[in-house]
Amino acid sequence: MKGTHRWSIFVAAVAMIAAATFLVSGEGGRALADEEGGLGDKIAGTYLAVMADRSQVLQISQDGNLSFILSIQFSSSGVLGESFSDTLGSWKKTGQREITAGTVDLAFQSGPGLFVGTAAATYVIKFDQKFQTGIVTCQGRIFPPGVDPFHPGAIPITDSEFTCGQVEYHRIPVAGINENS
Repeated sequence: MKGTHRWSIFVAAVAMIAAATFLVSGEGGRALADEEGGLGDKIAGTYLAVMADRSQVLQISQDGNLSFILSIQFSSSGVLGESFSDTLGSWKKTGQREITAGTVDLAFQSGPGLFVGTAAATYVIKFDQKFQTGIVTCQGRIFPPGVDPFHPGAIPITDSEFTCGQVEYHRIPVAGINENS
């Protein structure tokens, strides 16, 4: 019985050291975003979408985080004519060359800048074969102040649902310079 107890302590100690090494090495965060490994390395970077009336920047991190910066933020071009802040979120792999992200941003009343609520959205990004272009679609809603948009049963602001059509983002070259110029 005494030998079994020592063996259990040894196994538990080895398991704890392995878990700590895994988490400290940074692999724990990557495993959450990309269970199979490798996709985070392929998609990490900065992407740009340029349209006639606006531009958008998408930053995807290897560890499962992402952010959007939109040129129309802090204007009355948002949902319900409201303005909004940068969009922040986390992604996970949902296909061979696809990720899905849950995001939030803060909505403000245009003009006086009063806080309207928190927008929660789901983005789906499908990448081309070389991971240089991503097609982005989204859908979301705005929730009033004091309401956690991720709480089951949370009720959004009436008529605050939004979608974005397909937006094409192109990876910014590492040097940041057009090689054709």
